Amino acid sequence: MGRRKGTHNNGYFYRTGRGWHAVVDGKFVPLEYENGDRMRDRKASTAELKAAHKRALDRKPEDMIKPDRVTVLEVCKAYLEQVKSEGAEGTYNNRSRTLFDFCFGLPSRFLGDDRPKAKTSDYIHDGYGKLAVTSLKKFHLNKWLQAHPNWKGAKRSYIQAVLRAFNFAVESGMIEANPVKGYKIPKQNARVTYITPEQEKALCDAANPSLRMALQVCIRTGARPGCEFAKLTAAHVDDQGDRMTWTFKPEESKTKSLRVIRITDPETLKIVREQMRKHPTGPIFRCESGDPWRRDNLADQFRYWKKKLSTDKIVKGEVVRKAITFDKDAVMYSCRHTYAKRVLQGYWSGKATNIETLAKLMGNTPQICRDHYLQWCDHYSEPLWDNA
Repeated sequence: MGRRKGTHNNGYFYRTGRGWHAVVDGKFVPLEYENGDRMRDRKASTAELKAAHKRALDRKPEDMIKPDRVTVLEVCKAYLEQVKSEGAEGTYNNRSRTLFDFCFGLPSRFLGDDRPKAKTSDYIHDGYGKLAVTSLKKFHLNKWLQAHPNWKGAKRSYIQAVLRAFNFAVESGMIEANPVKGYKIPKQNARVTYITPEQEKALCDAANPSLRMALQVCIRTGARPGCEFAKLTAAHVDDQGDRMTWTFKPEESKTKSLRVIRITDPETLKIVREQMRKHPTGPIFRCESGDPWRRDNLADQFRYWKKKLSTDKIVKGEVVRKAITFDKDAVMYSCRHTYAKRVLQGYWSGKATNIETLAKLMGNTPQICRDHYLQWCDHYSEPLWDNA
């Protein structure tokens, strides 16, 4: 949602999907032209907004927007405009998909100007966008989550997106109270599941070339699948011949600090160079359709092949591929945990390393790496026995 600060005592002007507004005496007030039409023009001048604000101050109290007239969809649109204005593209895209689902009950492929026409069978649930904010209950969040049984451990981030939208609306004066405040968010579970060499081989043998490349690169580099692997462009890469770095600026990084990924593996160097040749601009890693990978379709593809490989493949009554057992919590992000385990135990180099070095390689603090990976680190326990 756009925001402009007026002169002294003129407050703030907000623009939502319904047009420009101001907050007067804690109420969300629509701004109008002299003829009574709502001000919707994104490029409305500050002078026009100030004049409309003055008219709003003279308006009768009953003309102001009451909280029970604000819909869930309007809150979500306003929140997303604010997120977009802050320049957090990844956050904006992820929350757009989440809130679109919440409001319309449709998967994200129906989001955007070129969306297909939805059929009745495409709806996941009824959608809650048309509800007045005052009619939304925690019960509706329960129903929404029940419509997505595959979310499981990811429920936390989806719930947070909804709660943040309503918290923003309260802070901006759009609504008086968050209708789902206090909704219980599931505890965050640290997924330290890793992929064994046998599982990695089975996945790579079965998957399409694009996913195979994603698995290989994420396991060998420790890159975060969504905000590093999927976002990598040639501009991030510094090719130094026998080694390479990928550098993400603080505003691009999950931790909001400079992130440098160091690569010496010849096979990974070769893959990255070839992808940069194919895609000199934009993300270099693409899925089979030719579109850049996203965190959600990487997760979906991993989930699909994990399930498919968990049963025997039978052709004409004969087992041609035996089932592979995966940890129930194994996900695409497990590639990053696999990198951590293998680096700590010297899988590639033949020399085990310590938590502090791993933390620098992974772009984490030593404490986070201890919390997640200490059970795989012999460098921590051996000195204890040596000095006992």
